[in-house]
Amino acid sequence: MGPLKSGVKENKKRKRVNTNPGVGVDFKKVKHKVGKRLPRAQNETNTNFSAKTINLPSQGVKDDKEGATNYHNLTLKELLAQTSHYSDKPRKQALVGLGDLFSRYPNELRAHVG
Repeated sequence: MGPLKSGVKENKKRKRVNTNPGVGVDFKKVKHKVGKRLPRAQNETNTNFSAKTINLPSQGVKDDKEGATNYHNLTLKELLAQTSHYSDKPRKQALVGLGDLFSRYPNELRAHVG
């Protein structure tokens, strides 16, 4: 009787494997070779981009300003605007810049004071 029971169990195992034939067909595991580069994924997004520069010579940052400027190339109007800044460092730099501007161009002080 022993051999009959083991044969029945083997038949049940075979039936379980063959009952659902579609399982595992879509998602087969790909075995990779050692030392080979992995292939790119099918849904991989290309994130490369290229940028080009635009040269606008008329809008240069270091343009020479007309009239009296201090050592930071700031005019009297710009320095006066900085004196009302909320932070203390730009206010102090504006006052130092005004001192430098009036030491370089004393006639500017006379023209604007009276």
